[in-house]
Amino acid sequence: MILHLFNREFKLLRRLKSKKNRVYLVESKEGHFVLKLYRAPHHRRSVVEHRVLQEACRKGLAVPQPVAFIEKKALLMEYIPGENLCDLLNRRCLVEYADKLADWYGSFHRCFSCPGGEFLIKGDSILRNFIVRADGSLYGVDFEETAPGDPARDIGQICASILDTDPMFTPAKAALCRQLMTRYGRITGQGNLEFRLTEQVALALRETSRHRPRQRRYLLRQAELLEQEGLAYFLAPEIRRQANEGPKKS
Repeated sequence: MILHLFNREFKLLRRLKSKKNRVYLVESKEGHFVLKLYRAPHHRRSVVEHRVLQEACRKGLAVPQPVAFIEKKALLMEYIPGENLCDLLNRRCLVEYADKLADWYGSFHRCFSCPGGEFLIKGDSILRNFIVRADGSLYGVDFEETAPGDPARDIGQICASILDTDPMFTPAKAALCRQLMTRYGRITGQGNLEFRLTEQVALALRETSRHRPRQRRYLLRQAELLEQEGLAYFLAPEIRRQANEGPKKS
């Protein structure tokens, strides 16, 4: 299929995964790009996304370079070749992924800090909104939900995304979350943030449960356990097994 936009001709190669808008990998005589076509009501956030990408690129953050833009209609971006972090992490739960995420968020929150101690946060912080290139560099994508907020929300959401993708709530994934929290606290100079961030993970799991009716009870139960026991509960499979089985009969 051929599309004419921005005074250019594009060949639509394939549709990319997106729940809110239509996103395509496209090709023109200049090369490959990602084209986002906004749909209502999300088109109202198009200006925010474009401005964030412009500013992030100016400050050297690992995000796609915006190429062309029509307000409320379309955004053409640099194509970042690589693999989705969700698929990578679910195959191999490597500590380096936690470090890369902590570093990326630390840089983003530092670059978008505002006078008076306020921050812009990425929003929609899920694993699928990160791409790992062949050289190992991590790129963030999808900035429609960027808004003023508490950076802890971003870290809570990304940790919830680590825990609630298959395989869910494994000791390895809990350890990854702890590493992410520890490194983020260290590079931002905030020290041990695990207790505060664990509360945000539980909040994010409850929000996710509203969109997963089949898993709702399970996710709500895990959020409750996380608040009561912390990440340590998920790091100790024997304790978790005994809790799920209940007391042994005498």
